[in-house]
Amino acid sequence: MTWKELEKRIQREIRPRKSAILKADGKERRIVTSNKGGKIGMRTGKETNNTKAVTYEMIRFAFDTVSREGRFDSDDFRNGFRDKYNAAPCRFSMTGGVLVELGIADLIPSEDETTCYYTLKK
Repeated sequence: MTWKELEKRIQREIRPRKSAILKADGKERRIVTSNKGGKIGMRTGKETNNTKAVTYEMIRFAFDTVSREGRFDSDDFRNGFRDKYNAAPCRFSMTGGVLVELGIADLIPSEDETTCYYTLKK
């Protein structure tokens, strides 16, 4: 799959109020609140209306990394988007979660389910 093909799928398949992106624990999901202007907004928790956003640029970075390396983790995200990671580390799992939702990657949670990484779906 090329980035252009994936970008079209993101636009078509990640739908506000209909899509929910898997969290790092591999159990809970974040509701998508918007998908426009190259950004996907998601609720940050069940008890709040706060949202965070990931950009298509972040998703492309994750897609390129997992396609090339077979794996995408928080170190990769931090190296590519240090300021965004420092401001909201959850953006890492939000980004990888989009790839899981579209069937590109599998989420591999840690034993305590507080962290994760993503592998290329085979």
